[in-house]
Amino acid sequence: MILRIDHVGLVTADLAAAASSLALLDLKHTYADDVPAYGVATSFWQCPGDTTSIELVAPARPDAAVHGHLARLGPGLNHVAFEVDDIDADLAALQDRGAILVDETPCQGGRPGLRVAFAHLGPATGLLVELVDYGR
Repeated sequence: MILRIDHVGLVTADLAAAASSLALLDLKHTYADDVPAYGVATSFWQCPGDTTSIELVAPARPDAAVHGHLARLGPGLNHVAFEVDDIDADLAALQDRGAILVDETPCQGGRPGLRVAFAHLGPATGLLVELVDYGR
């Protein structure tokens, strides 16, 4: 079951420049890490007092998952992430409902203990969603 919107992911070729842009909004940097499963570096930002984040995602190696997005669309919105209570069941339910899975099984995400999986909702929205499960 979806619990809440966890974060909105923005793809960028230049993590430092994008971070400077978010700092203009007085957002606070809360976490950064590399995600080897996708070949990206991430940086999370929040409004004070809010748990929803903006995640900056940049390629960290030549085979990074976001290179295609950058080549086709340039920097900008990449995905909306939803926290779920059972990522395995919710991923299967998405597939049963017609979503196109990017990940058949969850991967280690960009925060400690986080499991993630991506799926496309289809052409009507063009939306890439990420399911996130903190294992709470």
